[in-house]
Amino acid sequence: MHAMHHNISPHVYVAATLSTALAFFALFMQWGYQPEYFYAPILTLAVVYGLINLLHQHRGLSEFRIDSRPDFAKLLQRALARYLVWLPIFYIAAHAYRMVPYYNSMGAQPTLRFFDAMLNLYLAGGLPYFLLTLTFKSSRVEDFYDPAVRIIHIVKQTVYRTFLSDGRHSLLPVFKKRYNRKVLLNLAMRAYFIPIMVHQVYTHLDQSVTFAAFRFNDYSFFTITLWLIAFLWLCDVINASVAYTIESRWLENRTRSIDLSITGWVVCLLCYYPLNGITGSLFPFAFLVVDSHINSLVVPELGFFYAVKLLEVSLLALHIYIDVSLGTSVANISLKKLQTTGPYGVVRHPGTTTKLVFWFLISACYSAFWSWPIILGQLAWSTLYVARALTEERHLRQHEEYRAYMGKVRYRFIPGLI
Repeated sequence: MHAMHHNISPHVYVAATLSTALAFFALFMQWGYQPEYFYAPILTLAVVYGLINLLHQHRGLSEFRIDSRPDFAKLLQRALARYLVWLPIFYIAAHAYRMVPYYNSMGAQPTLRFFDAMLNLYLAGGLPYFLLTLTFKSSRVEDFYDPAVRIIHIVKQTVYRTFLSDGRHSLLPVFKKRYNRKVLLNLAMRAYFIPIMVHQVYTHLDQSVTFAAFRFNDYSFFTITLWLIAFLWLCDVINASVAYTIESRWLENRTRSIDLSITGWVVCLLCYYPLNGITGSLFPFAFLVVDSHINSLVVPELGFFYAVKLLEVSLLALHIYIDVSLGTSVANISLKKLQTTGPYGVVRHPGTTTKLVFWFLISACYSAFWSWPIILGQLAWSTLYVARALTEERHLRQHEEYRAYMGKVRYRFIPGLI
């Protein structure tokens, strides 16, 4: 169990993400944007997080424990087994998306480029990676919960019950085992969210470079504001992409549990593409009323426009700070590490609070917001996100660690009130 006071500071996660995003922005500005390498910030941030965790471990602040190193023959056998387990999964991931028309469209092709790059990296570096990991991060506890070990077990049991038994053994018990379901659901969850996050890295990196390259020549308030918004979202999705794409002992971000309830999955997926299209068709998304026209504001004056845009950037920066402060634990409907310091030491769901406040305050500054369909849509989306927080908490409080956290941080959304 991870002790609360051993958490990596949220400021460290934010500084690492901000530095990585700024470094690649500067690099692409200096040498020209290379869209075929848009995923480089994701891999770089993963390496940075790995080094941070290694330093944390050597300072005696990590709960991760290293066992004695195995002999080379055993080490090679274990590394090769893991490599062969994940190889078909990487191959299927790289090619399955090509069968979906959306990912073959021009707008979604960066996702295919990312999976192709990850497959090539794995082919070349996967075995050395497992050799290094099992040498320097050898842990019997991690071996027991290693998804590769569990997948090997699932395959062996499936083959035995299908081909080697006397036919009386059903496959159902294999997939009813709780940890087997956790591993398979974790793979499904990551397969769903990785393309969403990775594509946003491409989009916001492109926007950040484009705004700076072609519009900073006038240094107008509006273009700088647009750049700040794109860059802040870039920081958010780089961190989220690391969380969904890479589970590693170096990052200490193994998924310890995942929500097994249908309601937890449905409530979460209704907030993301493509199912949020259904939600949006039923409930208008209030933030869509926000635009760049002064005459759209409830007070159509230039000073009010500046104030609204400054408020938008400020609230967005606060929300991104809260999201990124989770580091690689930001993934949906799962428990990796708990972050109990910073904003999460004040309320248990600060990200939900800031997101809803951000949407409401900015949208309410525009005249189009003040109609019953939009107001009711805002209430409906707010209810959905509160329901997400509650279903997430229902899952997390199964763990003693989270119940202790609930005792320490009493309020969910607003200190002293809710």
